[in-house]
Amino acid sequence: MTVTSRPARSAPERSLSAGEFAVTQQLLVHGPATRGDLGDRLNLSYASMSRVARSLIGGGIASEDLDPATAIGRPRQILAAIPSARHVVGCKLTGDTAYGVVCDLFGEVQGTAKAALPAAVDGVVPVDGTVKVIAQLVTKLGRKVPSLDGIGVSVGGVVADQSVVLEGSFLGWSEVDLAGPLRERTGLPVIVTNDVAALAREQLWFGAGRTHSTFGVITVGAGLGIGVVREGVPVEQTIDNGHLLAHAPVDVTGPVCGLGHRGCVAAYLNREDFEAQASAAAGRPVTMADLIAARAAGDPDATARLDAAARALGHLIATFAGALQSTCIVLAGEDVAALADSAALNEVIADRLRPGPREVQRCELTILTTPLTFTDWARGAAVTGTQYALGTS
Repeated sequence: MTVTSRPARSAPERSLSAGEFAVTQQLLVHGPATRGDLGDRLNLSYASMSRVARSLIGGGIASEDLDPATAIGRPRQILAAIPSARHVVGCKLTGDTAYGVVCDLFGEVQGTAKAALPAAVDGVVPVDGTVKVIAQLVTKLGRKVPSLDGIGVSVGGVVADQSVVLEGSFLGWSEVDLAGPLRERTGLPVIVTNDVAALAREQLWFGAGRTHSTFGVITVGAGLGIGVVREGVPVEQTIDNGHLLAHAPVDVTGPVCGLGHRGCVAAYLNREDFEAQASAAAGRPVTMADLIAARAAGDPDATARLDAAARALGHLIATFAGALQSTCIVLAGEDVAALADSAALNEVIADRLRPGPREVQRCELTILTTPLTFTDWARGAAVTGTQYALGTS
């Protein structure tokens, strides 16, 4: 049974071959190109490239037109991806709300919606109720596009087999199969993923991946998240959900995190810990927003606290880049804007990059900042769903 009021494809029309997917990705990431250029980039022979082009055109994924700029000789034909070839719903789950978007093949948002999740019972958000809410969002968003090709759902926590939420702390879930019931209810392909991994996939196609094949993603907000893309391949599940980096020591005299580590990264950047420390010092509830406003008004204590967090973030960026051996780190999340432009962060990065007196190799680090709304998080889930609908895991 489907819940969409427009036609819905119950499965990908046909999974793209490796060559077709590679060409499609090139067109989406780098824009229109000739068959010859694409063949050279992807090491495809003329005959292979011709077969791939015919297949993509016949499948409605791409179109081909003459290059009007051709002045001499036979006109070149330019291959381009078609935005309306696929439409996918992306859904980001928090502890109490489902945020949804529907996106085209280019990841452009065609519609948004959100709905409250059922209230938690003994700390656990009901799974059946959550599936029902997501399905209702799919129905609503499906009316905004001709048809739907899939659903991507992202959650904070650990996901296995692109289906089972092994650990969803914000939802109180443990070993919950989310994809199966949602697939049965909607009749659409469903992929479930960690929210930061979904953001890394979105960045691979439409962000940092345009210029860097290897990069890291750090999200700062309700939780501290870590994502990795290595040589053009997104890492779907990190070995520790970012725990090792989050609890790396920064200052042995610093504040204590929720796990009892003194002066670790999480003690400065995990919002719950950060706000608890500020509240205890002030003797009243203090939020991140309160500290940002107080810093703008010249409050020295708020400035000192946010500078300390920025320095911790600077050390995390440098350590992560070094471990990953990447010159690019993407900063994202609701709280990142308050820290990313800090002089304290820039000073830490500059000091960490400073070479020794006998070192001749210089390192430059590109830091891309992307403050996120929940719509942006949902878009990451939609891009992940699009990649799945095209036939790649």
